[in-house]
Amino acid sequence: MFKNNYTYSSFGVNDIAKAIDFYRNTLGLKVEEDGFGFKLALTGTEVYVMPMGQNYQPAAYHVLNFNVSNIELAVADLRQLGIAIESIPGMKHDELGIIRGKAVGAGPDMAIFKDPAGNMLAVLEM
Repeated sequence: MFKNNYTYSSFGVNDIAKAIDFYRNTLGLKVEEDGFGFKLALTGTEVYVMPMGQNYQPAAYHVLNFNVSNIELAVADLRQLGIAIESIPGMKHDELGIIRGKAVGAGPDMAIFKDPAGNMLAVLEM
């Protein structure tokens, strides 16, 4: 029933205009507006972002992952854009704010940052 259908992921934001500005102008991603929300056209997939109103509460986990070949460079680029790297309680971070999972066999190296709605996003080096 599902295997031949178009599928995509989605998440919400509390201010669609701020989200469009962040994803298009700050992160430089392709944003396709449709009059309600917008689609992020990413390599290999699409993600739909929709307005959820001012009472929207972001998820307690990262909703979008960007695989990068050099996490230190990605973190430096994010900081140059004025984007803070988040510290996640209970996780060990290095001086750059990177969670070093590869060194201990616990997943990829990862750094978390947020969009204007408070959604957690991640850059990961596999």
